[in-house]
Amino acid sequence: MRIAISLLLLWAGLASAHEVHHAVTPAAAVVVKLSYADGKPFAYEKYELTPDGAAVPMQVGNSDAAGRVVFIPGAVANWRLKAYTADGHGVDLRFAAPAAAAQPATTAASSAASGPSRASLLLFGLGLLLAAFGLLQLSIKKKVTP
Repeated sequence: MRIAISLLLLWAGLASAHEVHHAVTPAAAVVVKLSYADGKPFAYEKYELTPDGAAVPMQVGNSDAAGRVVFIPGAVANWRLKAYTADGHGVDLRFAAPAAAAQPATTAASSAASGPSRASLLLFGLGLLLAAFGLLQLSIKKKVTP
């Protein structure tokens, strides 16, 4: 029984290694829409987004299905966007990010962390273990010696 409890506690500790937390918050983003000369979107093509004066891109990836590159500029005003296809077509664009509009006040619901806290999950798990142990003790019939 001690081995089973030890294994359960060991597995419980390892389970948190696979967690991915998220938070959804509103932010003022800049959208750069790219398209070919015929109007088709520059979709799923590679890009590099670099702040002015930096050697390393801040963001790399692929444009979305509508040919958009979306980012949050922060305090940086000037940017360089290099977007290109596998055959070499593309754009090397330098632009100034528009000033951010006034941000709406963030509510607790919009920026709440995902799911229950680690402490509440730990208490819930311990409660389950204690309940399982109690049920096990109730189901075991002890021999009474005369």
